[in-house]
Amino acid sequence: MPTATPLAYDHSLMLASQVGTAGLPDSELPALKRRLAEVRTALAEQKRSGRVGFFGIPERQAEIRAAVSLAKSIRREFRTLLVLGIGGSDLGARALLKALQKRGKGMEVLFAGGNTDPEELAELLGTLDLKRTAVNVISKSGDTVEPMSAFLILRDRLIAKVGRQKHARHIICTTDEKSGALRTIADREGYRTLPVPRDIGGRYSALTAVGLFPAACAGIDPKRLVAGADAVMRDFFAGTGTPAPLLFAGLMHDAYVRRGQHLTVLMPYAEALREFAFWFRQLWAESLGKTHDRHDNAIHVGLTPIAALGATDQHSQIQLYNEGPFDKTVTFIAVRKFRADLRVPKAFKDLPGVASLGGHQMSYLIHAERAATARGLAEHGRPSGTIALSAITPESIGGLMMFFMLATAAAAELFDINAYDQPGVEAGKQAMNAVLGHKAS
Repeated sequence: MPTATPLAYDHSLMLASQVGTAGLPDSELPALKRRLAEVRTALAEQKRSGRVGFFGIPERQAEIRAAVSLAKSIRREFRTLLVLGIGGSDLGARALLKALQKRGKGMEVLFAGGNTDPEELAELLGTLDLKRTAVNVISKSGDTVEPMSAFLILRDRLIAKVGRQKHARHIICTTDEKSGALRTIADREGYRTLPVPRDIGGRYSALTAVGLFPAACAGIDPKRLVAGADAVMRDFFAGTGTPAPLLFAGLMHDAYVRRGQHLTVLMPYAEALREFAFWFRQLWAESLGKTHDRHDNAIHVGLTPIAALGATDQHSQIQLYNEGPFDKTVTFIAVRKFRADLRVPKAFKDLPGVASLGGHQMSYLIHAERAATARGLAEHGRPSGTIALSAITPESIGGLMMFFMLATAAAAELFDINAYDQPGVEAGKQAMNAVLGHKAS
């Protein structure tokens, strides 16, 4: 039986009736929804044609089984998994583990290779028991500077610690199935491998072996993650109403082109979703920041994402959001039911500001802070929306990732740009290759 859609989107505070001229005029919502129906038709055709790989994630069952099977083996052999990746090769896994890993369950999973800071890696190396550590290096090409430099250092240390022959058992390469430097190394050295799908770019790959293998090592069920993603995708293409990711994309696009709101703030009210906001940041920026449209016209568009955290950033960002430029929208993520809760004791009755906290559940406080922040933004004429998760589960996190992947694809249709290339990133890589004196593969 298909999984129910694990989230909902409340867009009411994006409308002019609630926030004034910075919101979408309510009378224009029907026309926007008709335009979005055309976008969904275009995306459905892309899905049928197979041109966009991430639409097929729920059907990649063989790859899911391979990631789960290898994770079971690694968990029997080692205590720690060190993931070496950058951008799309590690932000998804970081988001999944931050949201879902339970203390004491699964392997300890650590991350490196996202920077070339020598102090960071040296400190990590000083704490690792390499005999009990597996290394998962993730790179489609195998010549990305940050993870590959870390990999070469780890490989050298492993060989020194366990020997040339035994070191191969410690290394898992997630890379292209057929070509690239890391594929060549894996074949030459006898490393175990998992595929980076050729038709799915890194920022869309969290629910492939790229993210699912580290998640499985951490004790998270990949099948439940993908089931949640599948539920959101099925709802998106069901053909009834305007699905939430599509409406989100339409409101963000309209805010950009009609009211100059070029900044997209994502503000989850849950510590477990802190890393998720950074995963979204890459997805939104790299997919929608483009020089040219699909007809090669110079347009220089892009919605700039900002990762915030409620309630923390009420005390560092909300002053700007309430009283600064009218150049942004805010999207909150609410968790209706937390996995744990605490009641604040009653004390200090003579101090009203402290005494008022007594007797309340902390979940009540964080919900109240989010609602108050949204209300304050509305009173200042600032638009916001709220995505609500019933709870933080593998299904809801997988669904949330699919929500934003679909929303990104839809926004790209509205801008008439390619959501799946990154020429600006490639230009930086080429410049770095020139500095290092080699050609990109």
